[in-house]
Amino acid sequence: MASPALVSRAASAPSLREMLAPRFYATRNGIRRRGLARPAVLSLLTLAFWGGCFFLFVRVLDYFQTIGDFGPLLTQRLLLLLLSSFFLILLISNTVAGLTTFYLSEEVSLLLAAPLDFRRLHHARFAETLIQSSWMVLLFGLPAFLAYGLVYDAGPLFYAGSVAMMIPFLVIPAAIGVLLVTGLVLIMPARRVRDAMLVGVGLLVGAAFLAVRLLRPEQLADRTGLVGFTAFLVGLDEPSPWLPTTWAANVLIPLLRVEAGAPWFHLAMLYSTAAMLFLVSATLVEKTFVKAWSAAQQGRVHGGEDERPLSRWLRALARPLPRTPALLFVKDLTIFLRDASQWSQLILLLVLVVIYVYNFSALPITDGSPLATVLRDVAALCNLGLAAFVTTAVAVRFVYPMVSLEGRSWWILKSAPVALERIWWSKFWIGCVPLSFFGLVLVGITNHLLGVPATLTALFVATLLPMIAVIVAMGLAFGAVYPRLDTQNAAHIATGFGAIVYMVSSLGFIALVVALEAWPVSRLFWRSSAVLPFDGRHAVLAGGLFAATGVVLLSGFVIARRIGLRAMRTLQV
Repeated sequence: MASPALVSRAASAPSLREMLAPRFYATRNGIRRRGLARPAVLSLLTLAFWGGCFFLFVRVLDYFQTIGDFGPLLTQRLLLLLLSSFFLILLISNTVAGLTTFYLSEEVSLLLAAPLDFRRLHHARFAETLIQSSWMVLLFGLPAFLAYGLVYDAGPLFYAGSVAMMIPFLVIPAAIGVLLVTGLVLIMPARRVRDAMLVGVGLLVGAAFLAVRLLRPEQLADRTGLVGFTAFLVGLDEPSPWLPTTWAANVLIPLLRVEAGAPWFHLAMLYSTAAMLFLVSATLVEKTFVKAWSAAQQGRVHGGEDERPLSRWLRALARPLPRTPALLFVKDLTIFLRDASQWSQLILLLVLVVIYVYNFSALPITDGSPLATVLRDVAALCNLGLAAFVTTAVAVRFVYPMVSLEGRSWWILKSAPVALERIWWSKFWIGCVPLSFFGLVLVGITNHLLGVPATLTALFVATLLPMIAVIVAMGLAFGAVYPRLDTQNAAHIATGFGAIVYMVSSLGFIALVVALEAWPVSRLFWRSSAVLPFDGRHAVLAGGLFAATGVVLLSGFVIARRIGLRAMRTLQV
């Protein structure tokens, strides 16, 4: 018989709805406080993304219907490939998110102090992990399933089956992720597990991007490319009948009336497996949560010998700087190197450079035809804007979160006897110098591949470096205007509303600069090729456009710096 204390504790324990309510109210109040502008912009971007994915899937599936007897096989293989990709993404994201929600979140200590049994705590943390990790699959999956239903003229039963299939399909990788995380935390410190996961995810994502680019997906734009993609699907191995992805495909294929099957049997397999894994994860967490959570609270412990090489290296690197900027520089660089979620993104940066250079090397510009010459000239003219765009994509990941990553220690910087302008300049140079080197490497290598003359390359560099300075200043400005001091995850900061506004504003600025320089640069380029004349009247007009470009660059930097400093002065923790 249960003791009165346990009965009272169970009776006063909050329900699952009450435990999830704070997250819901925080989201709702955030939307009310910020207005409807952010949800409207995000909704428009989501609809545009859905439209692009929907068009792509409709085009591919329409082609499959023209093949005849191979159509059903290709439909099944494509759906299986799609579901397998979704399952892998879900498994990785649930494992990473589960480590934080179960063992590294500050909310867990409050839940442990509440009259709450561990099984109910598991249910609440599991639901939050599932919600955080499933948005990407829903974002990609909805247009894909709609395209299948439209192309194959499926009835309402297909759409109902898709919704019924997605529930266990999301639960299974979430339960596996919780089991993996709990086992890893019991073996090794949680922070090392997180760092290893972040590095591993970075390697996987980088390898995936590189593999997709090397497959040359642009070939799908014509019929011959679709033929090659069809051969790839036919060549896939026969799927294993023991995998949840196979069961999910076998639920949807018969409902599309592509071929006969037993959809309800496989749907039952999905639900029974999801229920079993959910109960196993709940039992494991209930039995081991206190031990696993206690092990996860281990702080950073390093001996003096481990810190000396890094300290000497940072001291030598900061020696040419004045004392205050040197201390700020060492502080920011130390935080960057200690956070695996940031320095692991350098892997993606390297992949980005490889893909960017590969795109130019793959252009058909060496056959000597007039079309190849025109393509080379257009690519050279667009290179400035493309390099600035790629630099902006890097800046939104590394520069934009700089202010928010100060977190609750921002008040220490504001109360320190250091001018705010020095803090701003320190963050500016930390972002500007590596990004400038990055941009120079991109422009130098790609212009060499395109055969651009040295004088025009120097002109590109003279324009790109001030553009990068403005992009960095804008990143600090938008990061201070839209701060997220409540999170230390740079990836979450870089995907917020402010980051989207920063990207759109930077693209507008890049488009303006490229538009101002397009005519004079094209004239100079074709003048070197003896295609178009370049007399005194053209020189005056080109000089005026270059002067206007300089005014835009200088004005953009000054305005961004003022806005950033004003926002940093009024920023409250």
